[in-house]
Amino acid sequence: MTTATETTVTTQVYRVYINAPALKVWDAITDPEWNGRYGYHARQEYDLRVGGAYRALATAEMREFGAPEVLIDGEILELDPPRRLVQTWHAYFDEATTAEPTTRLTWELHEGDAGSTELTVTHELTGAPGTASVVRGDGGPGGGGGGWAWIVSDLKTFLETGSAIGS
Repeated sequence: MTTATETTVTTQVYRVYINAPALKVWDAITDPEWNGRYGYHARQEYDLRVGGAYRALATAEMREFGAPEVLIDGEILELDPPRRLVQTWHAYFDEATTAEPTTRLTWELHEGDAGSTELTVTHELTGAPGTASVVRGDGGPGGGGGGWAWIVSDLKTFLETGSAIGS
């Protein structure tokens, strides 16, 4: 008799090393003048204070394909610029992700002696399997998205070269 064991991963961790100081990485994450220039090019707005709001806004192209104006929203839970940002994160990509509970997202930045930054993104996804699938990148960049791996890779490319992947 064979017994199957189901394992549910509820936390995803992504780490990348970026040849840029922590403040530059922080600004690329939190400043809407920068954060809409890589990844999915969706402008993100942060009210950088504990209790402040977070919103990711759909591009015109995304809205043409039926995306809502606000793709993701949340609230700032912890803030220690340019080292740590903890926020809630609720996606409205489709009916399934909209129905799921809010998740928790942590950005941690550690600047090394040479001026490069280790960026770790931790997404706690308890009770949100649809969101977990999307941010894991199950659709791939050509099929709906590459998730956090795509975003942090493109952030690195953008900061190191001045151009996003595919730009």
